[in-house]
Amino acid sequence: MEIVDQVRELAAGYLEENGMELVNITFKREQQGMVLRLLVDTLAGVTLDECEALNNFLSEALDKDNVIDEHYTLEVSSPGLDRPIKTDRDFERVMGKDLDITTYERIDDKKAHQGKLMGMDKENIVIESKGISTVIPKNKIARAVLMIEF
Repeated sequence: MEIVDQVRELAAGYLEENGMELVNITFKREQQGMVLRLLVDTLAGVTLDECEALNNFLSEALDKDNVIDEHYTLEVSSPGLDRPIKTDRDFERVMGKDLDITTYERIDDKKAHQGKLMGMDKENIVIESKGISTVIPKNKIARAVLMIEF
């Protein structure tokens, strides 16, 4: 079993018990050496204390089970406001909010789309901008993020 899968399995119970979602997990070589990075979130957003608690839990569990033989750095953090929106759950979380979307090919004669997420099904999302609805197939979305206003 790969390290990422082992860590995912080790963290699953803790995450569920604490109402957290594992957004992404990577284990790769970076400039400072091997880095095990987990991005986690909750419906209310994840706090620094929650990240620290998960980091402490995983650190102990990984050492106890001797999952990683080499020296590594463990990082647990929030995905941040500019988190890519990829899964159905991600889209459900941002329903009714403004999105910035780039598509692989032109839809309604453009690749850049902005609008409020109004609906979705298994294959498509629907955004609305200035009273005009646009249906965008999910498999045509290259990048989707929440629009951040300052």
